[in-house]
Amino acid sequence: MAEKSASLENEWSFGPDVPTSDFFQHRDVRDEGQREWLVNDLIYALERDDFLQWEAVVCQELGRPLTGRQREAVGELLDFNDEPDDDRILYIDGIARPSQLWYEVLMAIASHLPVDQFRTFEVHYAVTTDGWKELVAALEEHGEGLSLPEGVERPVEVVPADLRHRLWLQTCLGHLGGLGQEDELTLLDPEQHYRIEEFIACLREHRESVESLDLTLEALLKVLILTPQDEPIFVEMMEKELGLDSMQDKIAERLS
Repeated sequence: MAEKSASLENEWSFGPDVPTSDFFQHRDVRDEGQREWLVNDLIYALERDDFLQWEAVVCQELGRPLTGRQREAVGELLDFNDEPDDDRILYIDGIARPSQLWYEVLMAIASHLPVDQFRTFEVHYAVTTDGWKELVAALEEHGEGLSLPEGVERPVEVVPADLRHRLWLQTCLGHLGGLGQEDELTLLDPEQHYRIEEFIACLREHRESVESLDLTLEALLKVLILTPQDEPIFVEMMEKELGLDSMQDKIAERLS
C-alpha cells in the first residue's frame, strides 16, 4: 500500500516574507474558454509533480517526515533558491509555491464545470464534456502521494460525491453533443444512432452515478435538451434499448 502523506489542510499559510503564486492569476475560472486552459494547466502541473514538490518542501519546513514519493520529488528540484545562503526554498524553476493546495485548485475548477442544461444543438468547449474525465485520469496517474484532507482516502474523492455524479452524467451527455447543430446532424439519420449506443455504454460505465441521480427519462430530459424533432426519437430509442416501460422507470435498474 502506498504511503499516505500528512494532511496539510491547516498548514498551507505563509508569512509576508514567503512569495506565493496564484494559480488563477491570469485566467478566470468563470469563463468557459479560460476554464479549458485551467484544466490543461492543472493536468500539466500534476504531470510535472509541481504540487507534490511544494508539499514536500512544506513538510520539510514543518519538520514532518517525508514519504517516498515526496523524497523522490524533492530530489528532482532544479532551482532551489535565488539566495544561496538561505536554506529555505522559495522558488522552484523560478516559480513561487502555490497559494492554494492542489485540491483547492481542483475544487474551484470542478465546481464551475457543471451546466444546468446540456443543449445538444449549442456549441460547447471540450472542457464541458471532457474536462472532468481528463482530470480524473490525471489524478489516477499522478495523484499518488499528494496530501489529502482529513477523512479522504483517494484524490478524486476531494470532490463531493454529488458533484462527481453530475459531472459523470455530463461526460456521458457529450456523446449526444452536436445533434441539431447542422441540418444533417439529427437522429432522423440512422448513421447518427451510434450516439445513443455510446451514451448508454457510458451510462453503464457510470451506473453508480445514474443510480445516485435517480435518473428516469423524465428527469434526464430536464438536463438534456434536444431539438423538437430529435427528442421523440431519443425517447423511443432509449425505451427500446433499455426496455423502459415509461418515462418514470429507473434507468439504473436497466443498465445491468
